Amino acid sequence: MRTLFSHSSVRRNKRAGFTMIEILVVVSIIALLTTIGILSFSEVNKRARDGKRKADMEQVRSALVLYRVDHGAYPSDLTWSTMSPITSYVSASSLSDPKPSPYTQYSYTSNTVTFSVCATLESVTPSSYCLANP
Repeated sequence: MRTLFSHSSVRRNKRAGFTMIEILVVVSIIALLTTIGILSFSEVNKRARDGKRKADMEQVRSALVLYRVDHGAYPSDLTWSTMSPITSYVSASSLSDPKPSPYTQYSYTSNTVTFSVCATLESVTPSSYCLANP
């Protein structure tokens, strides 16, 4: 006489879900992949912001060269917030740091014959990127 439940059906029903170990392994793998993705994404963002800083320095250098052509000397002082006195050559609104704090150290030094514009970078060592007159 056959029983209502065969031995194989009982075994199959007993193993219908996942074990705690299997769930922990899957969760650990997902957490590891998520961490790797986030770290990679933050590095890409740092390099992108550094690229904008370098482009800003190139724009300021070009504006300073044009200023010298028109006025005979580089300006002795440069105000980053307004780009005074080179406002007719470059817009201050286009030269804002992509991550204002703590990387707002755009700097300008000049003796009216030569100049240097610098920015603090996030992802490169040394962390300063400077351009001088051509």
